[in-house]
Amino acid sequence: MFVFLNGQIVKEEDARISIDDLSYQFGYGLFETIRCEKGIPLFIEEHYKRMSHGAKELKMTFPIDIEDLKGWLKQVLSANKLLNARVKVLVSKKAEEKFNVLILVSGIEKPPSSYSLCTKTLVRDTKSASFVNKTTSRADSFISYKGANENGFNDMLYLNEKGELLECTRANIFLVLEDKLITPNLEAGILSGVTRGKVIEIAKNDGIIVEERNVHRLYLNKVLSVFVTSAMMGIMLVSKIVFEDKEYNFTSDKVIIRLKNSYDAEIQNYLKSQENIAIAHWLNRDKQLNFVLLNIFKIRKCQIVNLAFRRWGNIG
Repeated sequence: MFVFLNGQIVKEEDARISIDDLSYQFGYGLFETIRCEKGIPLFIEEHYKRMSHGAKELKMTFPIDIEDLKGWLKQVLSANKLLNARVKVLVSKKAEEKFNVLILVSGIEKPPSSYSLCTKTLVRDTKSASFVNKTTSRADSFISYKGANENGFNDMLYLNEKGELLECTRANIFLVLEDKLITPNLEAGILSGVTRGKVIEIAKNDGIIVEERNVHRLYLNKVLSVFVTSAMMGIMLVSKIVFEDKEYNFTSDKVIIRLKNSYDAEIQNYLKSQENIAIAHWLNRDKQLNFVLLNIFKIRKCQIVNLAFRRWGNIG
C-alpha cells in the first residue's frame, strides 16, 4: 500500500518518522478516521472541524488547510486505486515547531449484521484532553477492543464508576426508549463523534425526541433497541450487551430502521452535492481557460492586423 507522508506519496514500508516525534514519545497527536465513497471523504468538514478543535485544546498549532487535506486524500486514494476506503489521518508534532502528517488507507470490511458488546468500568477524568479529543493516546481503547474481540464480542462498552454508560472504544451508543433516543451527554467525558452528531441532527429533523443525558445501565432493562454509531459503520444495531453475569438482548425497531434510511439518504445527498461542486469547479476552470484562450486569440489577432498594416504602409 502507498501512504501520504509530509507531502509525498511513498510505499508503506518506506515511510519514516523521526523518534523525536511527540506522538511516539507521549501520545501527543491527533487522528481522524474517515469513510470514503466514490473517492469522496464523507462529512470531511466535520472531521476537519473536530481535528482543528482538538489541536486548539492540546495547544497544538494546526498546520493543515482543508483544501490541502482534500487534495492529499485524493492523491493517496488514487495511488492505491481505491474509491471506497477507510482513511486514517494522523497529525503529530516534532520536538521543534514542525509537524508530521500521515495518511493511511485500506479497503472497507463488510460489517456484521449486528454488534455484541461486553462492558468495562472505567474511572477517568471527564475533562481529560486525551478522552474528549481524538488523540493518539489510545492504549486503553486498543487493549479493550482487542480483549473484546478475543472474547467473541465486537467492541467494549465503557461505564463510569456510577454505573452510567459512556461510549465504546470505537463508537458512540444510543438507546431507543419508546419513540425517543437517549445518548450519554458530552459532559460525561466522551468523544463528540461525527456520526453521533449527524444522527442527532437527522433525528431532530425527523421529529424524533433526542435526550443527551446521564444514562445509567439500569436503562438497559427498559429499552428494546440499542445501536452504536461510527464513521465507518454508520448506524449499527446492537443485539447483545453483557454486564458482569447479566446478558441484555435487543432487536431492531421502526425508529432504527427510519434513522438508517435517513442516514443513508444523507450520505447520498452529500455525495451528490460534492459531485456537483466538482462539476462546477471543472466548468469554471473551462470558462477561465476559454477566457484566457479568447484573450490570447484577440491579442494575436491584433498583432497580425498591426503587422499587416505596417507591411501595407511600407508598400504604399
